[in-house]
Amino acid sequence: MWARRVLVIVMWVVAAVIGLCIPIIGLTWLTQGAQQMGDASALADRGRPTIGTVQDTRARSDGPGTGVKHYILVRFAASDETHHSVWADGDEDKGDVVRVLYDPRDPENAITGSVTDERVHGVTRIVGGVLLGPLLILIYVGWGWRKLRDRRRASR
Repeated sequence: MWARRVLVIVMWVVAAVIGLCIPIIGLTWLTQGAQQMGDASALADRGRPTIGTVQDTRARSDGPGTGVKHYILVRFAASDETHHSVWADGDEDKGDVVRVLYDPRDPENAITGSVTDERVHGVTRIVGGVLLGPLLILIYVGWGWRKLRDRRRASR
């Protein structure tokens, strides 16, 4: 009998941890998406094009079946002659020359792709964040409220 109670408690603890982690992940995506949209807007408003050189490459997989994502380290000179290096999506080789769009106020905010792609990624994160964050919290609150209401009715 005690083993069953321990199992039930462990299951509730695991469910609670998962139930708390998913909205936290969603809120993280939401803030990352908002930041990415802000960066993309800054690049669209005041971005400056320049040429950069690929210094290093990396490939990363998030696990089986997720595919491999390729990154490049690009070094470029800003208009004030300072040099900057940023990691960006891309599958170019070391030594290749790539187009870079950077923000002169914040040269670390630089991309090798298009501003539209950055905005699409930002919107995708925001939508995913809303679905996993606030929406899931509202579902949890609604479920808890219903359980409380049902218990009150049953006790009458």
